[in-house]
Amino acid sequence: MGFKAAIFDLDGCLYRGDAPIEGASKALEELRGMGFKMMFLTNNATKTVEEYTNRLNIIGIRCRREEVLTSGLATSIYLAERYGSVKVLPVGGRALEEELRRIGHTVLNLRENYEAEFVVACLDFDFNYEKLKNACQAIYNGARFIATNADPTVPVEDRLIPGAGAIVAAISKATGRRPLVVGKPSRIIMRVALEKLGVEGSETVVVGDRLDTDVRAGWKINALTVLVLTGATSLRDLERWRGVKPSLVLESVRELPEALKRL
Repeated sequence: MGFKAAIFDLDGCLYRGDAPIEGASKALEELRGMGFKMMFLTNNATKTVEEYTNRLNIIGIRCRREEVLTSGLATSIYLAERYGSVKVLPVGGRALEEELRRIGHTVLNLRENYEAEFVVACLDFDFNYEKLKNACQAIYNGARFIATNADPTVPVEDRLIPGAGAIVAAISKATGRRPLVVGKPSRIIMRVALEKLGVEGSETVVVGDRLDTDVRAGWKINALTVLVLTGATSLRDLERWRGVKPSLVLESVRELPEALKRL
């Protein structure tokens, strides 16, 4: 088969809201038994790596801290590798701030917007006009604009809610600046994931529920791409999609081990 690792999206792929996808835990254990390395990769930066690790274990999906990568941590790693320790004005919650500090960056408050070298935006449940105003002021003053991701929505139990893309779009509209996006489908976050796994893209299976992020991200690294229909994308959406098509389409991640055995 030739595959050594699997990269899984979280929201809409392994769980929706607080509810795990039926059969996900069993499927992942079977993949581990087949020799797969695991990476749990999410564009959602509202929780820290430790919080995602705990959440997965609580719902029955065995996971180690080093197997989790968020767009917040990937952004922090990217900034450190490219620019060293920098001053960041975050538009996001505590988790984003923790991931930035973890790698050695200085996190500024809103009143310090004039000092910012970078504005980093993610999904922020407390987003308001004051945050928008200060983020824009920092960018007007020369700060570079980074988005952890630009997902338009986030799947929860039985509905979709606005995602980071809505916040990023507001800042972009007001400043006229397009952000550098670190999260999927960017090659930046995928490169970080592959380095952590120690594999090549062609040795990897990328699994997710979005065509525009998960499937495109997998395609960019020459991975086998798997779309699951438990999240943001329906078969009708797939039929209308004019972009890169997934290698496999499954009703759920629980079908993945058998699908890979048939390849």
